[in-house]
Amino acid sequence: MIYTLSQSVLGLLQAIDADTNHQHFCKQWQQQNDIESLDDLLTLLERLAIPFQILGNNKAIPKQEHIAVLQIQKEQASIGRYSLNGYQEFEGQEFVEATAPKATMDSLFVVIKGYPEEKHSPDWLGNELNQYRPYIPKLLTISFVANLFALMIPFVTMSVYDHVIAGDAGHEVMGIGMGAILLFIMILSLKVLRSQLLSTISNRASREISEAIIRKVLATPLAQNRLTNSSNLMARLVNAESLKGLAQGPLGSALFDAPFVLLFIVAIGFLGGWIVVVPLIVLPLYFLLAVRSQKRIAQRLNRQTIAGTSRNSLLMEINTKLTFLRSTGYLAHWLKRFKKANYLASKNSFDHVTHQAKYTSIYYAVGLLSTLAVIALGIDLIFNQVMTAGGLIASMMLISRVTGPAQMLANSSGRFKQVKGAKQQVNFTLAQTAEGDFVYQHQPLTDKPPKIELDQVTLRYPSQQKPALSGISFSIDPGQLVVVTGPMASGKSSLLEVMSALIPTQNGSVKINGSNLSQYDPLLYRQWLGYMPARKVLPVLSIKEFIADGRAFSDNEVVASIVDAGGQEWLSSLSEGIDTQLMTLVNNDVVGVVTDILINAKLRLHESPMYLLDNPSVEMKEWILSKRGAATVVMTTHDKDMISAADQVVILDGGNLVYAGPVPEAEEDATQPQAAAEMSS
Repeated sequence: MIYTLSQSVLGLLQAIDADTNHQHFCKQWQQQNDIESLDDLLTLLERLAIPFQILGNNKAIPKQEHIAVLQIQKEQASIGRYSLNGYQEFEGQEFVEATAPKATMDSLFVVIKGYPEEKHSPDWLGNELNQYRPYIPKLLTISFVANLFALMIPFVTMSVYDHVIAGDAGHEVMGIGMGAILLFIMILSLKVLRSQLLSTISNRASREISEAIIRKVLATPLAQNRLTNSSNLMARLVNAESLKGLAQGPLGSALFDAPFVLLFIVAIGFLGGWIVVVPLIVLPLYFLLAVRSQKRIAQRLNRQTIAGTSRNSLLMEINTKLTFLRSTGYLAHWLKRFKKANYLASKNSFDHVTHQAKYTSIYYAVGLLSTLAVIALGIDLIFNQVMTAGGLIASMMLISRVTGPAQMLANSSGRFKQVKGAKQQVNFTLAQTAEGDFVYQHQPLTDKPPKIELDQVTLRYPSQQKPALSGISFSIDPGQLVVVTGPMASGKSSLLEVMSALIPTQNGSVKINGSNLSQYDPLLYRQWLGYMPARKVLPVLSIKEFIADGRAFSDNEVVASIVDAGGQEWLSSLSEGIDTQLMTLVNNDVVGVVTDILINAKLRLHESPMYLLDNPSVEMKEWILSKRGAATVVMTTHDKDMISAADQVVILDGGNLVYAGPVPEAEEDATQPQAAAEMSS
């Protein structure tokens, strides 16, 4: 059965027998978000917490555990599943035997690996890396063949010394040389192939981890995000990069060469007999040195972290307390504290680097001494006519193939502990609660202006003792224009953030058309309304992309909205028109005015039944008044004209509700302060 992309998700949910909540939520999602591309489809699958994997062909699918497969070709899709006995296609309400679809150049297979998840996996990273396990046998095979060819090089060298030179067989040099060149080419090709494969896998895994972290951050509750500074976010992304470094470069090569060290040890035993005791002693020695080094490094890292944190804390004070430092006599004492913290941080960093350099030298010395030991023992064996000179040279080459990976792994042993810590941090980050996690309920939202009811709404931010909102209760009838006003820091912006489902309340409820705000999906709810935040920023988008906001609008519609917002003269001054990148406007002297025009144009273009506007510009007054009756509008402002034109005014002070009701008449203005004081008490 052939589905469109829009139909395929609901068909897929029926095929895997998902519960009715998932199917109902899928319908509600598609009413507000058309599934027009593969990205739209995958976004919905991620929201439904359905584990999936994307493949370019279906050859390996029968060997994988899966419950369904969605084959996408152009804008059509089919649903089926593979087994060792054949292929079944989903028809109607059941799977029936069918011919497996052929993979083409433009085909993609979305493999559904399991049923919708009900909680976060405690080992998300481990599960994510499991999909790369099929590559490990291939990498090991490449490494085995490469090491097998590398094993032949010492024997070729031995044959040159013992047969060609000692036996005066110069006529065989050409043949041996050609064979050696072929071996070098094969080894080089295999190692380049392995490096490219490792780099591809590690970069892809790192990209997926980074994207998962960013998606989690974007879905994390706003109050929690505000407590996380940018340095913490960068640290999370650096963790993803540190995981990538484990498989790339010399360390990745050493990891896959290490299992085949046994080949070279056996070869050394074959050539030199008891010379084999050298690598058997060296390998445990590397291990013991690495363990000892890690214990010392752990102690130094702890001191380095404490000292570095103290110095960074003092540096942060420059941003927050610079005026205080300059205007008082405390600056000299602060510089004394900083000098001490900077000295300790530098000293601990120097000790850490010195320790690493010392053990790097020790590892190098162990490798060098092992070669010298092979030479010394080999000379004795030569004098006893147990080994030839060519055999000694071959043994020296073989010992380097043993000590090389061991030295690299010992020198990088600290990286393994860092990776373990990074894995724990990534899993912890991705296990945090996000908006809408595993909740699939969403009440229908109509195009008619809604009724809004607030009942004892209380909000307290984690970093504040006094609540930002305390027991706020009032109601708004459909189509009303409501103005929220009050002194600075009275809770006006917090009230709009609560009403827009950006911040959950600790107590009370917000109802939209009689349904609690928690019964709506936060993302779909915010897509339905029009919201203007207090802090207006310009993202890295073009003017058209910003105003269209992911929806299909023509260029003429976008331009018309800018003209209606009063930006015709400004738009005509741009050489690239609506394709101008917003970041190029950052250094513009009128960037604030431009931001108001763009947000005004965006709100005009997107017709919404409800608007939450935080301190809109005076130029929007006429448009706001035109929305009375057609939409429910809640706005914050101190403008007297807008307050007098409102159907209802809400006055806040210190997070408390002072007054909520019709705008008082002129003759009541004198008595209003007294009435407001009585209501607040």
